[in-house]
Amino acid sequence: MSTPSRSNWMLYGAYGSTGRLILDEALQRGHRPVLAGRNREPLEALGRETGLETVHMPLENGAALREALSRVSCVLLAAGPYQTTGAPMRAACLDAGTSYLDVNGEIDDFSSALSCDAPARAAGIAIIPGVGYGVVFAECLAAHVAQRLPDATWLRLSLATQLGARSRGAQLSAAATIVSGGREIHHGSLRRRALAFSTWSTPGADKATMRFAAAPLAELVAVQRSTGIPNIVTGIHLSRATATLLWIAGPLLGKMMLRKAERASATTEPSPSAETLAALRSRVWAEAGNAKGERVAAMLETGEGYHAAAVAAVRALELQLHEPRLGALTPVQAFGAGFAALVPGTRIQEL
Repeated sequence: MSTPSRSNWMLYGAYGSTGRLILDEALQRGHRPVLAGRNREPLEALGRETGLETVHMPLENGAALREALSRVSCVLLAAGPYQTTGAPMRAACLDAGTSYLDVNGEIDDFSSALSCDAPARAAGIAIIPGVGYGVVFAECLAAHVAQRLPDATWLRLSLATQLGARSRGAQLSAAATIVSGGREIHHGSLRRRALAFSTWSTPGADKATMRFAAAPLAELVAVQRSTGIPNIVTGIHLSRATATLLWIAGPLLGKMMLRKAERASATTEPSPSAETLAALRSRVWAEAGNAKGERVAAMLETGEGYHAAAVAAVRALELQLHEPRLGALTPVQAFGAGFAALVPGTRIQEL
């Protein structure tokens, strides 16, 4: 796909593990983004390596942020945790008239991003959170089953994500999510529940080993907004024992995880080999039912989570540059129910 300008966008957090995967994908597709971040040394090193323009830009410096953003049409935020980075970046984007995308999966900041619809439209920009792994693939699968059962009254999403390594930023985001407690969509509204308040096995999964427990994922908010289904639960692959522990002491465990992640080095785990990464497969299952007792189910399969996120993020950015959207939108609202199929190796199987 050709775009109006392949250098007219900014990648914030390019030197992080997810940011670097996004940058590698972007470079392979001919992009020359402006690289930005809050840590000068790794940013400048990456600029020397790639020959790309760099902008040292702490999020606390609102004036510098707005000035730098005013020179690009779109920013892709790859630096978490988003409960810290999302709000200041979106505020600067609204002031600068620059569209905003991120790879956020944190439910609270994701909800905050979608609440910016009116100011985004007034500023003439798009705010599209969650263009990475979880939200894109789960929301597209949910839209698929909702099309098969238009009068669905409930939906359950089960995610089994395979990752090559986990970054410090992802650990901080996961810990912050656990601290905030469980969620579900109940009669059209987001409400608090205990973590792992429900456990289940799912059609098409290995019932002997694959159990899922309710988790407060951003997919809840995205799917309810794009499908209108009134009752939604999302879950991740957990053993019964782990699910029980989270149900009893989840927020306390989350605080312990948060302190550990904050003390940890910013370096990531060693990356596995290309052969190992190619063998990793991430899967999402969706089940939906209506008041008449009718049910449908499907499974989406794609590759390793971080690499799938990087590919999806660059495709989303290209679509936004090619045909700008307006307002605060979920990935499906912005790019359609078939968006996940743009990621090579992604398939949907009816169950």
